Amino acid sequence: MKKLIFTLLSIFVYALAFSQTGSISGIVTDAQTGDPLPFCNVFINNSTISTTTDFDGKYLLQDVPVGDFELGFSFMGYEATQKPASVKPNGQLTINVSLKSLEQELSDVEIKAKRDRSWERDLRRFKNYFLGTDDLAAQCEILNPWVIDFPEDNSNNNFRAEAIQPIEIENRALGYLLTFDLKQFQYTSQYHIIAGALRFSELEASDAKTKSNWESNRLDTYLKSPANMFRAMLENQHNQEGFFLYGDKPGGSESRNLRSDIFANELGNSIVEYKPDNLVQEGRRPGEYRIYLKGRIEIHYEKGYSNVNTYRDAPYPISWLEVNGNYVQVNSNGMVLNEKDVTFSGDMDKRKVSTMLPFDYKPNLTDRLQRQMVRDAGSLQEKVYLHTDRAFYYQGEPVFFKAYFRYANPDFKRELSKILHVELISAERDILLKRKYKIENGMAVGEFYLPDTLQQHEYYIRAYTSWNRNYGPDSYFVKTLPVLSPFDRILSTEGPSEEQGEIKVSFLTDREQYGQRDKVKVELSLEDAEGRSVPANLSVSVRDTYYATLFPEPVTVLNGMDFVNVPDHITPDKFTYPLETSWNVEGKFMNDKGKGTSTPFTVFLNNFEGSFDLESDKDGNFQMEEMEFYGPMDFSFMALDKKGKGFGKFELVEKLNPPFFVPAHLSMPDISTTSSSIFTYSALEEETIQLEQVEVATEKESASSSAIYGRADYVVSGDNLNRNGTVMDLLMSLKAQVPGMNVTTTQEIRIRGGALSSNLSMEPLVMIDGSAMPSGPGVLATNNIATVNPNDIDRIEVVSRTSSMMGDLGRNGIIAIYLKRGISQTPMLSSGSPGMSNMVIEGFGMPSNYVPFDYSTAEELPEKDERVTLYWNPYLVTESSTGKVSIEFYTNDTSSPKFLVVEGLDINGNPVRGTLLIPIAADE
Repeated sequence: MKKLIFTLLSIFVYALAFSQTGSISGIVTDAQTGDPLPFCNVFINNSTISTTTDFDGKYLLQDVPVGDFELGFSFMGYEATQKPASVKPNGQLTINVSLKSLEQELSDVEIKAKRDRSWERDLRRFKNYFLGTDDLAAQCEILNPWVIDFPEDNSNNNFRAEAIQPIEIENRALGYLLTFDLKQFQYTSQYHIIAGALRFSELEASDAKTKSNWESNRLDTYLKSPANMFRAMLENQHNQEGFFLYGDKPGGSESRNLRSDIFANELGNSIVEYKPDNLVQEGRRPGEYRIYLKGRIEIHYEKGYSNVNTYRDAPYPISWLEVNGNYVQVNSNGMVLNEKDVTFSGDMDKRKVSTMLPFDYKPNLTDRLQRQMVRDAGSLQEKVYLHTDRAFYYQGEPVFFKAYFRYANPDFKRELSKILHVELISAERDILLKRKYKIENGMAVGEFYLPDTLQQHEYYIRAYTSWNRNYGPDSYFVKTLPVLSPFDRILSTEGPSEEQGEIKVSFLTDREQYGQRDKVKVELSLEDAEGRSVPANLSVSVRDTYYATLFPEPVTVLNGMDFVNVPDHITPDKFTYPLETSWNVEGKFMNDKGKGTSTPFTVFLNNFEGSFDLESDKDGNFQMEEMEFYGPMDFSFMALDKKGKGFGKFELVEKLNPPFFVPAHLSMPDISTTSSSIFTYSALEEETIQLEQVEVATEKESASSSAIYGRADYVVSGDNLNRNGTVMDLLMSLKAQVPGMNVTTTQEIRIRGGALSSNLSMEPLVMIDGSAMPSGPGVLATNNIATVNPNDIDRIEVVSRTSSMMGDLGRNGIIAIYLKRGISQTPMLSSGSPGMSNMVIEGFGMPSNYVPFDYSTAEELPEKDERVTLYWNPYLVTESSTGKVSIEFYTNDTSSPKFLVVEGLDINGNPVRGTLLIPIAADE
């Protein structure tokens, strides 16, 4: 953490009340001769309030805000100086100053003659430390760099600079000319100091457009500054301004290095919301305030984007603040009075001179405040759009998606829905699969597997919130989702639309053409109509056009996020469906006569590993509030009568799904069936292999013929496994009894030659008691096996061939673990006890965990690379400073072009879309 001591010598005490003013006058003379100094600059430090002395050395500053500050005096050939000033309402303050002439004043020619390459190198470093390295800094120019000098003993760990005259900086991004009397400049690995007196002057705009850009940039710079954050804190409006504060949870992880990169997982565990009762207190003087900030404060600015992410699900600028003494002293404008006690790190630590605004800058916040006050039905709309990694899929494949939310009023983002419902629907309007996902920061990232038993072609994916239902079916997201077998082909002569919105997406590749298994680098750049870089939250997919034929997609982010027209007479109080800000499960208890009644009962979780008590109301209704878990979980409900015996029955109240209508603008592509598989294996070939394997299997132990994968090739009894050590001991003993099985040094399992499956895995599928375990990047088969107590294993069945019945998941074989029955200690209340109701409740869907396959780091290369999705990244952002972001991925074994799609929203909620077709050279 670096400490920024940004003293402008005036930031000792700012307590300005702009409604009351006074005046300052005086005479400026030569300290040696006593002669008046005409045309001397006199200014209030760090402001645009300034004047010059007349021929008699006299000056007059009128309409000076009331408060304590410093008055700066600057004159060519004389040492700049500052004097403290305290202006009272209607007061008339007199300050006379005598300036000392510099002992030696070198001419510009003499100064320039002394500059060499070492000085030029130091000057470049100075500009980075002094001005910054962002887009604003790029538009700043030091007009007189020759006045800056660097000590000969400078080092990387202690870099210093000095200036014999005021440094003049032209900031063409904000429209100011800055005159900086540098008193001290030092940059070390622990802190950096920029101290001096600063005068702002307005630049002359060449046209109305330039002036408008300056005003826009000034407001944008102010809104994300610490000054705006502190000002908003005074009014308890910092959340509305996008600043959310968090503190370390007592007893949580002491180091940020030990935390995960998912903010949703850390909130409530290692960090908590920072909400002290007395955040703001009165200061020592009228117009001064003290803000209580104890410990390390983590600041999330949710109205900006940053590609330097602390958390994958929090793609916005994050800073940390520590205050010596626990109080930040500010004025009514948010200016900090005790700068030396304030330490920033992270994004706010990057702010340098190029981002500075004069303290008398008055932002126009009227429109923002008026917008925040409007709470009608139209302003409370939220619209969801799903970007999927592909336009169609094969049976058994995972569907990766990112959900974007557009809000009619972005200030209500935190107040609206927190749960997204995603459904897979057949052409007969049957809901085949439904999941719910947590909405974080106006987005949700997830995945789900398509059942390998899907037989027809026409399916739809629908996404909506409970709140959407109040606005009708036009507010839902609906998209076609064709599902094919390896023998099906999509017939299309048209490609997808290359239309772009108002934001231009440009692509730059490192080469013009690529080969098989080749590394591709692509730089994305976003610009608006004015040519300015655009900060945006994006997702990018790359798919192979041989396995995933291109065809027109009627729904894109450009046309899929329009709001519904709401008549004026519709008000939120007439809405039927509530906001879902948490997940609540409703149920009902009925006694032995089938009547709902009030009774206390106990809920047991996961085979009685945990429990909690509830009570139904007089009609038998109950609710389990704020449920939060991922995947399926076993629940058992038990009610006891007065004699301690179980009675009654429990059932969950299923919420009705909204009716499904196919939007008129959607159409399915034409699909034909062929006799050959698009992949290197086919179901017919595998059936033949299976018969051959069965003959060998008859010499082994008999396997269960009722399993979905058919008969196993190898069956190993639990008695023949090493179950007394680690999971690796277990695997090594299994390896010795399964020919061809191998365990790599990275603990990856191989039981056949293998090829990359659609989820980027070369490992076998792990099943436990008939249930398929998660698989894919970051989830090793070893991890799934390690969840089982080795002593509970009855047998392990191994399928060393490709299992077509398991779809793409079974491409690299199967390890099926079967557990003993009744070996665990029987709980006091078994599932068959009277009054015990058992059910499985599906939790939140898991976030996407796609990791691109990397040939440069892979320990073992696949025999055949048949990946369809080559790259999927839902966590990309561009920064306002450049509007750029880069991706890298590897091609597969086909010579077909690769199709890249980028979609998302910019910082203002405007849609972003761009496409790129990447050519691949055929093998010679």
